[in-house]
Amino acid sequence: MSQPPNPHHQTGLSLIELMVAMLIGMFLILGVTQIFINNQTSYLFQQGQLGNQENGRFSLALLNQELLKAGYRSNLVSTLPADSSSLAGCNFQAGAAVAAISERSFCVQYQATSQLDVTCQGNGLIAADRNAISTPYSVKPYENVIRPRIVEKISFDETTSSITCTTAAVAQQLVTGVRDVRFEYGAGPNKSRSVTSFSTSPVASDSIAAVRYSILMQSPGAARVRDTTTVSPALQEWNNRYGTNYSDVISIYQIVQGTTMIRNQMK
Repeated sequence: MSQPPNPHHQTGLSLIELMVAMLIGMFLILGVTQIFINNQTSYLFQQGQLGNQENGRFSLALLNQELLKAGYRSNLVSTLPADSSSLAGCNFQAGAAVAAISERSFCVQYQATSQLDVTCQGNGLIAADRNAISTPYSVKPYENVIRPRIVEKISFDETTSSITCTTAAVAQQLVTGVRDVRFEYGAGPNKSRSVTSFSTSPVASDSIAAVRYSILMQSPGAARVRDTTTVSPALQEWNNRYGTNYSDVISIYQIVQGTTMIRNQMK
């Protein structure tokens, strides 16, 4: 004689119920995974933009800072000497504050202002030069104060994607995350103190009175931060402007630009 069913007896889940539950769970997992991927992509995109903006601002500030030093001298009547031996590739004509090397490299020269002056690499003056400027602003006539001359080369290093500074024989990275750089030099006839044209290779006898710079910033890292297979508008603009053929579809790009007038070279 069979026993009547116990209403409190647990019979478990059927196979169909288990499969339905697993299917629902899979849909939930897929949804959560997609949200995570989208959030991660958005985070990487924002970080890439932020990195470009910070590096771009720093690059502009750095170039402007070094170019504003160019041509400084304690006595305006005196002239910076012609020089082609202090730093390889830096050929200054007499009175020149900036010497163009190429569209990716230039040199500047100036006199130190005080004992606390530092080069573009952050190095202070050597002891002999510091001691030579014992009283830089109190001695008259000022031309009797010996001023050490500083020569720097600012260049773009394609192998390390960075803007570098060279003093003596040592090059040091200043800004990384740079895909490309272009320098254009505003020049005019020597001693005219005017800009007649901008070019990447000015006439050697002309005086450079302004430097215009364009920098293509590239977001750091190798992770994909763009959800498209097309080249970014900034990269397309750079290719159109300078005839390059960059085709990266992963990184974020940004173009920053600036112009600096050279001290005592403009009317």
